[in-house]
Amino acid sequence: MNDWIHHPIYTRLMAPCEPFARHALLHSIELELVRLECCPKLASRVHQFIDRGVPYFAPADAHYREWAARAASLWDELHARSGSEQESSLV
Repeated sequence: MNDWIHHPIYTRLMAPCEPFARHALLHSIELELVRLECCPKLASRVHQFIDRGVPYFAPADAHYREWAARAASLWDELHARSGSEQESSLV
């Protein structure tokens, strides 16, 4: 998971002073999914991730760090599938 520590999404989720960004990120991931035409397996993974919600902020906890890394991974996969060069304001 150390590969993610410099990813802008991961960094944003680890920032203690921006709690709203964690919820806004889930919404942005959902919006990216809507922009894609048809990717049922990816849609299922994204919905499972979003349905879980934002866990309790605990950056020292391995489970929280894994959640943040998963968010970054899904974000990258959605952008790769959409071919979008547009960057979100969250990144």
